[in-house]
Amino acid sequence: MTDIDVPRTSALQEPVARVPAYWARYWTLANFGIFMAYFATQQVLLPRHTNEVTDNVSSAAVSAQSLANLVAALVTVVVSILAGAFSDRTLNRRGRRQPWVLYGTALAAVAFVFQGLQDGVLGIVLGWAVFQVGYAAVSVALQTAVPDEVPVNQRATISGYQGVAQSVGPVAGVVVLTLLLTGILDAYVGLAVLMFVLVIPFALYTRGIPLERSERPPLDLKAIVVGVVAPLKHADFAWAFGQRFMIQLSNALAQIFLYQYLKDEVHTDPDNGTLVLILIYTVAVVAIAVPSGRRSDKSGKRKRMVVVASVLQASAALLFAFVPQMPAAIVGAAILGLGYGAYLSVDQALVTQVLPHAADRGKDLGVIQIANSLPYVFAAGAGGWLINSFGFPTLFLASFFAGLAAAFLVMPIKSVA
Repeated sequence: MTDIDVPRTSALQEPVARVPAYWARYWTLANFGIFMAYFATQQVLLPRHTNEVTDNVSSAAVSAQSLANLVAALVTVVVSILAGAFSDRTLNRRGRRQPWVLYGTALAAVAFVFQGLQDGVLGIVLGWAVFQVGYAAVSVALQTAVPDEVPVNQRATISGYQGVAQSVGPVAGVVVLTLLLTGILDAYVGLAVLMFVLVIPFALYTRGIPLERSERPPLDLKAIVVGVVAPLKHADFAWAFGQRFMIQLSNALAQIFLYQYLKDEVHTDPDNGTLVLILIYTVAVVAIAVPSGRRSDKSGKRKRMVVVASVLQASAALLFAFVPQMPAAIVGAAILGLGYGAYLSVDQALVTQVLPHAADRGKDLGVIQIANSLPYVFAAGAGGWLINSFGFPTLFLASFFAGLAAAFLVMPIKSVA
């Protein structure tokens, strides 16, 4: 009898059997739903809302977006760690992660309705922050489900599906916001309903292996706080954290103010311009994400593709910096999509292979979530200052150098080829 034939008896055992198609389908749909809600709001609905409440004064709108994204990113950092640690200790017959997906989605949907009712900056900031609580809980649970349930030789392929979801989801959201839900409240409510319908099936129709009470780590908040630093003492995890931080910083600097860039620098309709760029970006991601993941799973090699993908993403920022025209932006979006599609599928698999301990997967991926979210704190604060002080070219140059740094930081990782 092979290892694959032997049923797992513990939630802490490494998975060896490939996940079935329905698991991959529901997991992908859940990622689609949560990314659709998050990125469509960040890229279109939040800028639209802040421009409306600031009477279309660009500097005020940029400052409002910076504040909202700054607070949201800080909330995400804290909640990701706590949600990951608590989900590691969750005793539920459906598994450790499914309850967090269910209740996190419900909270995020309620937050959207609240945010849609706001007519001032502080209300928008509060609504966006509460949404992040639900979003972070769902995101950490979905990401941790991969090392919980997916064997190493399938992880880049599954992560490739996430790359597709993370790209197609925002496009779907932007299409809905641009063509169907053009008001403020109806847009938030519509996104909330779509998100709930897409994410909930994973919570209801999949199962993880339940954690036994005897396997449950003691709940010690001090240990959890100390545990944030503990995985960074593992060199490979620390390098993976650093390169993820820098690539997300590169992305954050480029993405948060894209709507404002198209409006103020390219002088085109920002709603339609954002839709066009996201469509181009999505086609590129979809074309490369799953094939890159399958190739990486087959070869077992991760680092080389992460380096190439990081350089591609960095180079796209140069076009935005020095050629503020729509044709150049379209080419930049295509290059960015190719780089990010390859990066996301392979790097997520790489990260799951450098997690120090099976019992702390949720908490450790919550730490990785800091590398996904904290860059938005810096980008939201520094990005608005860079734009108002030096202009958009400086913003995109910062994005370029952050992407290059990510390529160099992945090279020292030793435990993954």
